[in-house]
Amino acid sequence: MVFGALFSAWVLGCLIVAHLWTRAVRSDLPLVLPLGLIVGLGVSSALFFLASLVFARPALVGGALEFTLAATAMWRRTLRRPEAPPPPIPWNHRMTWAQWALATVFVQAVVVAAVVAWRAYLTEPYGGWDGWAIWNMHARFMLRAGPAWPDLLAAPPLNWTHPDYPRLVPASVARLWSWAGIETPAAAGLVSIAFAAALVALLVAIVARQRGRTPALLGGLLLLGTPFFVTFSSNEHADIPLAAGMLAAAVLVILAGENTANRGLWLLAGLVTALTSWTKNEGLLFTVVLAALVCGREWRTGGSRHAGFFLVGLAFGLLPVGVFKLLLAPVNDLMAAPLGPRLAQLADSARHKLILASLWRDLGRFGEWRVLPYLAMALPYFSWQIRRPLVGPERTIPALIALMLAGFYGVYLLSPQDLTWHLDSSLVRLLLQLWPLALLGWSLTVPSGDPVEAGGPHWRWKLPVLVVANILTAAVLVVALTGQLAANEFAAKRSGTARLAVTLGEGWFGIERLGDARWAWSSGDATLFVQATGEGRGFPAKLQFELRSLAPRQITIRAGGTVLWSGAVPVGATPVELSIRKFSDGAMRLEFSTDAPGVREGPGDDARALAFALYEVRLR
Repeated sequence: MVFGALFSAWVLGCLIVAHLWTRAVRSDLPLVLPLGLIVGLGVSSALFFLASLVFARPALVGGALEFTLAATAMWRRTLRRPEAPPPPIPWNHRMTWAQWALATVFVQAVVVAAVVAWRAYLTEPYGGWDGWAIWNMHARFMLRAGPAWPDLLAAPPLNWTHPDYPRLVPASVARLWSWAGIETPAAAGLVSIAFAAALVALLVAIVARQRGRTPALLGGLLLLGTPFFVTFSSNEHADIPLAAGMLAAAVLVILAGENTANRGLWLLAGLVTALTSWTKNEGLLFTVVLAALVCGREWRTGGSRHAGFFLVGLAFGLLPVGVFKLLLAPVNDLMAAPLGPRLAQLADSARHKLILASLWRDLGRFGEWRVLPYLAMALPYFSWQIRRPLVGPERTIPALIALMLAGFYGVYLLSPQDLTWHLDSSLVRLLLQLWPLALLGWSLTVPSGDPVEAGGPHWRWKLPVLVVANILTAAVLVVALTGQLAANEFAAKRSGTARLAVTLGEGWFGIERLGDARWAWSSGDATLFVQATGEGRGFPAKLQFELRSLAPRQITIRAGGTVLWSGAVPVGATPVELSIRKFSDGAMRLEFSTDAPGVREGPGDDARALAFALYEVRLR
């Protein structure tokens, strides 16, 4: 039933999009299908939310409203002939052999991304911190508490869960749970992954329509090749759904601006823009910025009627946002602090320096790539004449990104929170929200390189090239996947068919992650295993790591009663290197002992008592 609930939302969204498309949909299916998934999840969540305010079983009422809306859209669609013929689209042309080669690489990237996202979900089936502590908790309140959920969630002890956050994600999760009759973690992960899949499909479809297959596949490969995007797609945060909504709104503005007689597209663009405000608070900024850009452009070019249709769609989409924000939600924590002291922060040069330094840092390591792709992305611009300039409504994209970054900058300047913590915990996710928009703008300016081959490809010699290219790509992907660490592994090393892996034993709170960094805190004495697998015997290696502690202590490391290392560990980092000798297939048990108890990490009764931590674990 979880998949059935998702599919019904998808069908509803596709019918709404098709009704407002007002032209032949068949040739535009690559656009309609991902747009339908984004719109369907947004509209169905709004209907479930409104029903949950009145009825104890909102799934029945929400389902009835969804069926009525879907039937109405289908009926109206069948009564009307398309108002405009479909325009010529580059994806109708025959593919060249180079495009086939690029397409096969893209398909492999899709498969790898799906596997990595699935493994990321298995590692954290309840999502990251925001997933289980905010969005899924809010979904449980909506599902279990009946119409009283707003009052219960707004109770002061739950202020830390941000009860003012918009409701698209928790309402979607609660809707799937109510249809399934069980609060399965798969529902939240499915919603998160569905938005990521729709985002990738929409990016490829719009670029293929505007510029052809080659730029579309390159843009899709860059998005799928962003490790942070792939691993984050199942993390059950709201940043991927917001990025999908932002991209969808920009796409619809481009399409509506090119076909100004299509008032349905303007209505749909306004509706989807409003859905970003229903997804996350950053969507409110996006809504204001995009509405200002659209209205300014259309009124400047004499299209005030088009802007009017956009605003009508925006007003309908903002109804659930208005009900929630004006009648139910408490004041946002960023707005609750007194304004005077925050305005004084605008002139604080230290804050400006810290924000710019953090932006430079996170841009440099954004995406968690091994090799940054920025240089390759800049290659088309080294010869400025061959770039394809943005035209018409496409010029909205760079202005939109620049204004969003300026808005984020202003929010950080006025933030009442500790600025270092605020930047470290949110900036990279804000960049992720804008990354698909940046890829859209880049893909639209890349030279197409899509000539149609006369007489068809000469497969006699091109087919072997394509096969060899795919074999090499598959080999690289296999190496990349086999080199990945499992969820419980700190480090791994291979030698022929043998493999060493470092895993946690007893006495640890578990492996924690931030980007490529992994660490684990102990509660006191603890054990670590070096596991040897594969044919033959283990091989010698160096185990390197850093010991860290919140208070000075003595730590001793033993293996089978033999002391391998012993020393004083002050506050800070102490490097350690251990020699791992050959041993038969099995596990070497390393025992860590300390002479001092753990130090509580915070003032609360539930704060962990942390003894020492392992950082930067490596096998050499």
